[in-house]
Amino acid sequence: MKKLLLGTSALVAAGLFSHGALAQTATTDTPVQFKIGGQYYAGVGAFVQQDDSPGDVAYKREPISAQDYFLIRFIGSTTFSNGITAGVWTRLNAFSAPFGTTSTANGYQSSNNTVIKDSYLYLKNAAVWGEFRLGDDSDVRRNVATGNNAGAANGDGNLGANSASLQWLNTPVYNFTTLNLDGRGTKAAYYSPTVAGFQLGLSFTPDKGGGHTYGPGNVGDNSGLTDRITNGLTPSLQNNESAYDYWSVSGQWSGTVGPVKAVGTLGYSTASRKCGVSSNITTALGTAAGPVNCSILGAGGTQNADPQVYNAGMQLDYGPFELGADYEQTQAIPGGVINGGGLGQATAFNAAGAATTFAFKTNEMISKNIDLNLSYTVGAIRLGAEWSRGIYEGITGDANVKRAGTEDEIQVGGTYTVGPGVALIGFVQEALYDAGGAYVPLASGAQNIYAKDSNSTALIFETSLKF
Repeated sequence: MKKLLLGTSALVAAGLFSHGALAQTATTDTPVQFKIGGQYYAGVGAFVQQDDSPGDVAYKREPISAQDYFLIRFIGSTTFSNGITAGVWTRLNAFSAPFGTTSTANGYQSSNNTVIKDSYLYLKNAAVWGEFRLGDDSDVRRNVATGNNAGAANGDGNLGANSASLQWLNTPVYNFTTLNLDGRGTKAAYYSPTVAGFQLGLSFTPDKGGGHTYGPGNVGDNSGLTDRITNGLTPSLQNNESAYDYWSVSGQWSGTVGPVKAVGTLGYSTASRKCGVSSNITTALGTAAGPVNCSILGAGGTQNADPQVYNAGMQLDYGPFELGADYEQTQAIPGGVINGGGLGQATAFNAAGAATTFAFKTNEMISKNIDLNLSYTVGAIRLGAEWSRGIYEGITGDANVKRAGTEDEIQVGGTYTVGPGVALIGFVQEALYDAGGAYVPLASGAQNIYAKDSNSTALIFETSLKF
């Protein structure tokens, strides 16, 4: 029976390939054609006021800073006579210090390195069955999220008060409403056709370290720089990742309501939590030498919830006015609050009242980020204002895990479009961090910047060039 099935499969495959060959000789379809594009951002920020006394986050920090951010895109696509479009998308991020050390511990790249950030292929027929993607890409929730790209002084999500690209903030945390939970791990994604303005998306990532193996004999899962697991080519539950089986779902609607153009989005991401896992573990899961048992309180039980991210956003365009809003909530993120770090919950204090031991109770900690922005455009001039707020539970080192530090970022400024793809941006930024309670001293003598209020005012000039 097995031989019969194999023989039948071979005949079917031969028929398909021969049909494809005949079709290729008779069609005028062209193969995928590549082109290059990208965007360069650069800016200078000067702090005209900041808290920089001993113990402050800005203590002994240079008040003037220059930064840049370079994106290079390699894009290829073609549309065949049957209506199907095939393509590939690759994005290279190049920073000003390309020999910096890469860090994969929290899903973010180091600020000083050059790296391929996205790389995937796709097939789509948008009007009939939608689009399939396979490769390294953000999840569908993050890809469709809107709101932070609207309004403000520049209308670009890589700049402004809600960005991880260019930032001038001498505060302990930064606000960001599009957290990438799976770190752009290799995934399969699907976007449905748009029906009456509605579109759905679904993506799945087995392991955020990706599937970049080197064929049979490969050592490890290649899940980051420190992974040395030798248990096969597929992702291992014993590698140094903190979770596995990431999946995301998204929904969006776009249309017009009278004279207003509107876009609204919803999204959700989650994964299966691993608890305490370290690299080079070769024993079975659950054994004494293996990963921490998640069910035991105090030995991983405070971290055993699956990570989750919720997002909602909208953008409204009415003539020269543009309004954007974006909200994101994260909880049970492995290792604590990714956006800011922090100390977690203090669980022990010495006789002097200084905190000596900390724990990340990720089951209980919730972070919330919101961004609101409004702009007005007349000719080549765009004026805008933006406000973002982040609320980060459990980062101050307080015994109460629900105590939250709050970050407010306010920007007012404008953009002048010099010509197609070239813009000059200037704005004033105020950053206010409220620790939400009394100072928590550390027994080590180091300053606890997460438990101390801070604020700063910066004048910022940026430029953006698209090609």
